[in-house]
Amino acid sequence: MQTLIITVGTRQVGWRCQDGIVRSLGADGDRGYPPHIDQLYAEFDHQRGYHSPEAKPEYRWAARHLGELIYRYCEQRQDFSAVVLPMDEGIIESQIQNGLTEVILWGTDQLEGTAWSFRRGDTCWLAKLMAGKLQQSYPDLQIQVWNPVVAVNQVAAIQQHLQGFLVTYALKFLDTTVDEPLTLQIQTKGSAPQIANSLEICAAALMRQCTVEQVIPIEPNPLFEVTDADAKLSQTRMATGFNTVNLGEYFWPVERERILSAWERGDFAEARVWLSAHRDRYQAVYDLAGHLALAINWQLQDALKKLQDWLNQSTTKRNVDSDIRRQWLKDIEILCKPIDKQTPEGRYLSIWESRLLIHINLNRQSYTSAFLQFVQVIERLLFWCYRYEDWISQGYVTPPENKCNWGVKKYKATFWDLRQGWRLKCQLPEKDPIIKKLESMNDARNDVVHRNEAIAPADFGKWLEIDESDLNPDTFYQRAEDFLQQFCPPDRPMPDRSLLQDLYHWGIEQLQA
Repeated sequence: MQTLIITVGTRQVGWRCQDGIVRSLGADGDRGYPPHIDQLYAEFDHQRGYHSPEAKPEYRWAARHLGELIYRYCEQRQDFSAVVLPMDEGIIESQIQNGLTEVILWGTDQLEGTAWSFRRGDTCWLAKLMAGKLQQSYPDLQIQVWNPVVAVNQVAAIQQHLQGFLVTYALKFLDTTVDEPLTLQIQTKGSAPQIANSLEICAAALMRQCTVEQVIPIEPNPLFEVTDADAKLSQTRMATGFNTVNLGEYFWPVERERILSAWERGDFAEARVWLSAHRDRYQAVYDLAGHLALAINWQLQDALKKLQDWLNQSTTKRNVDSDIRRQWLKDIEILCKPIDKQTPEGRYLSIWESRLLIHINLNRQSYTSAFLQFVQVIERLLFWCYRYEDWISQGYVTPPENKCNWGVKKYKATFWDLRQGWRLKCQLPEKDPIIKKLESMNDARNDVVHRNEAIAPADFGKWLEIDESDLNPDTFYQRAEDFLQQFCPPDRPMPDRSLLQDLYHWGIEQLQA
């Protein structure tokens, strides 16, 4: 669904006269413009009059009266073919090929009582002329004319009208039941600055709900071409092209810093909100943020399934190196299996995916959360060894008497069982410093759970042997990895990378590029 809103100015409509010259309904012999309005009244054999008994120049009939005159003429003949749209014809012709489905024409219609020096330039009838031209040229194109009765200099009233209209319109297409997303385009060149600025502001507010683009016609210089110097005749020239700019680009320099900050903190939901206005350039990163949000919410299997689809999307293929993409797909194939079908390798590698959570919590300086994740990784590593090395049969773990016939698949060893089993396997004394640390960490974890006590950075640092002068996230993370490696089986060292960490850093690289 693609909609183009055009704020109609006086120069946006021209008329192809019988002599072949296109004359503008906004050129009145002032500002260096030719006297096209006078010539158009002569074309229609109509004496140009005034909106007031006082025959002052500022009360002369102009766009409002002339627009109605020409509209009635076209309507009576059911023919708008002589109407010319110098700024917008090229835009609309091109955008229809790109999926344009509706055009909204916003004309001005100021309140009665407003001085005719202002009302005479209203474009409400010009908007209807444009609608007639477009409907005749493109019968399948939906056309809507919107002429709110409001003074052009009343910015607050303009924005109130616009917000009510635009939000109501957009909500129809932002409903989740609509398959095709809305792309909103705005073209504001040539209209009153108050109208143009109001539309740009209100449209920008929708950037996180849909794609919003500004379409800017490239006007010729000069605007008018002399056709007969002796007769002092000139005609309106057509726009030479147009540029399209996503409104999000204007905000990107500021919002990128916010997105990067949220991403580095692991607040992928927030990053995704900010990225929603930049999906035309960062669709792959926007989608990835949603999947990583699942992963750090302990929904790893759900995240992996979505990541598998993500890696096969065209936007991702365009942005991810093919070799890296194949490696990530291979990782997912190993990791993403139902619990009863997971291989020892898959279970082992999934443990190390938790490193991203530790890293993120340290970056946030959430030391209690980082500590809980850290101790959990230790317990999962020990449990993996217990299960796949069969510590029960080797005598490292002894289940209680009422469960003595249970094997490693049925008996869920406690952290105490795992610590003692690892001590016996490594032939360590009960008072070995590592064993004492594990006991102390377990007590601290219980205090967090049972007493709602926090873990101070200094306490966490003591377990990892970090000097109090060096308590920073990078040192914590490096020492945590060093500590974890001693629980790895000899034939299974700590992986030098993990899928989630790769994706996390890839996202940062994309945002910094």
